[in-house]
Amino acid sequence: MSEPLLPSDPSRLGGYRLLRRLGAGGMGVVYLGRSEDGAPAAVKAIRGADADDPGFRARFTREIELASRVDSPWVAGLMDADADAPTPWLATVYVPGPSLAEAVTAHGPLPPRTVRVLGARLADALYAVHTAGFVHRDVKPGNILLALDGPRLIDFGIARSIRGTGLTATGLVIGTPGFLAPEQATGDGSADAGDVFALGCVLAYAASGRPPFGTGTADALLYRTVHDEPDLSGVPDGIRERIAPFLDKDPYERPGTSELIALFGEGIERDAPQDAGTADHWLPDAVARTVARRGAEGLALPEVAPTAVDRPVAGRGGASPEEELVVERDGALDDEAAEPDADSDSVKDAASPPRRRFLAAAGALLLAAGGGTGIALWASRDGNDPAAVPPPAPLRPVYVIGVHTTRTGDAARLGRACERAAHLAVAGHNADAQRRDLEVKVLDDGGDQDGAVRVASDFVADRSVVAVLGPVTEIAMRLAAPLYDGASLTHASATTGLSDFYVTSRKSSFQTMYSHVALGSGAALHAFTLAAARGATATGRLGIVLDRSGDTAVVEQGGSLAAQWRNTLKQPTAPRVIAASAPGDAEAAVRSLVREGIDAFAYMGPPDRTARAARTLAATGYRGPRWMSAQLYGSDFPRLAGAAGSGWYVVSSAVDPAVLTDARARAFTTAWRARYGTAPEPFATEAYDSARLLLTEFAATVPAKPGADTRPARGALAGRMPKATFEGLDRTYAFGDYHQVRVALTALYAYEVRDAAFRQLGPVSPRGT
Repeated sequence: MSEPLLPSDPSRLGGYRLLRRLGAGGMGVVYLGRSEDGAPAAVKAIRGADADDPGFRARFTREIELASRVDSPWVAGLMDADADAPTPWLATVYVPGPSLAEAVTAHGPLPPRTVRVLGARLADALYAVHTAGFVHRDVKPGNILLALDGPRLIDFGIARSIRGTGLTATGLVIGTPGFLAPEQATGDGSADAGDVFALGCVLAYAASGRPPFGTGTADALLYRTVHDEPDLSGVPDGIRERIAPFLDKDPYERPGTSELIALFGEGIERDAPQDAGTADHWLPDAVARTVARRGAEGLALPEVAPTAVDRPVAGRGGASPEEELVVERDGALDDEAAEPDADSDSVKDAASPPRRRFLAAAGALLLAAGGGTGIALWASRDGNDPAAVPPPAPLRPVYVIGVHTTRTGDAARLGRACERAAHLAVAGHNADAQRRDLEVKVLDDGGDQDGAVRVASDFVADRSVVAVLGPVTEIAMRLAAPLYDGASLTHASATTGLSDFYVTSRKSSFQTMYSHVALGSGAALHAFTLAAARGATATGRLGIVLDRSGDTAVVEQGGSLAAQWRNTLKQPTAPRVIAASAPGDAEAAVRSLVREGIDAFAYMGPPDRTARAARTLAATGYRGPRWMSAQLYGSDFPRLAGAAGSGWYVVSSAVDPAVLTDARARAFTTAWRARYGTAPEPFATEAYDSARLLLTEFAATVPAKPGADTRPARGALAGRMPKATFEGLDRTYAFGDYHQVRVALTALYAYEVRDAAFRQLGPVSPRGT
């Protein structure tokens, strides 16, 4: 997705008017530009020290010459460049479609025929790149854009990965972990064979929906790439056999690009279609619709004046100057608030002749390439003018807040709390006559991966949805966050604590639960306070079992607890790791730790397996302190463990609403009981606060104008959230640089299981300490 230009950005490079930012990296910025004749382009500007280096400019000139030799319809080719300009730049063909990564995330694995076409055409693209003297070095799903007539390979090594230019050197790891060859992972350099390996990874991902070396940290992916065999179990027969040779650890055993064309090209037309009659409809319908829609959105660019605009211009699409400012400054344009009606006289008068010619030509190309799908999406309301963008859906009388819930399994209790909290928060919001009314829309992901993608896609497609509470589970958060982020749809989860948001840098994703790393550290702090309370000078040796059936939360919380125990408390640890597929190993691990001698114990796993561990631990006679994963607060653990669960601790960022005594908290509890006939359940307070935070910040983006039909861009809320400070029922909510909620130790609570229930003991760090 694109972003507005910054004040420091140039308005023009060469013959290109710069419109939006497409991305930024270590060597420069890529802009969406428009040529004098209206053609769009991806314009890359080289900034910083490289632009001032004469040696770099000489190499850049050579690279431009090589790039001009690349001849393939499946490469976003070079349009123009200037290595001698004050800011060196180059322009390549702009492809407005989604990336392969976006398509697979939204729609799942591609069918075998689509993968074969993808393989044939990308093989052709790599053959052209290699023939021109390049090694791409970063073939990955994000660098493959989809169009209705075929894929396009982008970012093919300009100014960073040309063979023989000296821009890279042995010993550097260049590429994307999970999609690079073993020789790249070890820093031994890369040749054509590295691109072949990467293409194999890409095709395996397209066919199965998951990378062949899994997911995780960069170090883990690099290790698996070098030492493990690729996981092709989800790749269909007929595709798996073709991909396997690409992934040979030995680069000399991999096929060359000419062989790749032979492997994938049988019966597949590799040349770009010239008209609708030769289009081969290579994409499944759902993906084709996404591609066509993104193409239409990408080509429907706002007209830009030839000079920089420091303030918005009123009158576009009926929006006020204040609302125009929101649209322009907050990320991706909202297609209904920012884009005018294509049939309006004001648009036809404002668009320059080159602009109109370009839109008409672009529309015709989409029609020719997409056949019926393109026609359906580009049908005009004014005859058959292909330049007419479809009209926006009519505005609903109210806005909608979505709840991305889970109603199955252990997560159902969390989902119920979030649903109830959203309804109660919206009822309070709507009671204010000065605010626009909201409705609640609840969608259940069923607790599975496909469901998470489906729910997020549905909310994104519903333009009346202004924010989402959720998802409820960790896996759903990982899958849905990229979709919400890509659409600038703000969502906040009160029940997930992913610790790696600094890697993804999501703009629209927020978590109000503390991270697993913080919760693990909180458990160590609680152990210290317990030891101090009984007059001990040390916590002693910790035996900790990491049960991997608990997913990433186990690794992050357990790892944090063990690290703090060793490094901060300066006490020994004895860790054990249990595979998800081997629950029987837990009993042996618990017994061995007790035999070795431990002073404290922790089991990080799901409720049922933690309960079994509790019974095993009780049978050994161990009576020392013991902790469970933070996810188990509010779970069935007390019932499952029975008497063996008594005395277990859990540290959570969720407060027990029953202990809150101020007037606001009492009003919340009273309203909850009146509406639902029961006391607020665990995580109800945090979900309620999260919903109110979303509603409060959203209300600030919509001036209270009775009868007004304007609405802000979705990105407006995402722009406000990182700067928000919100007074919740028991804490103040604010966010860090990567949208992680700031931790207050006074809102990190210790619980003990007593009388078959979780009893809050108080903050792990009481106020005033």
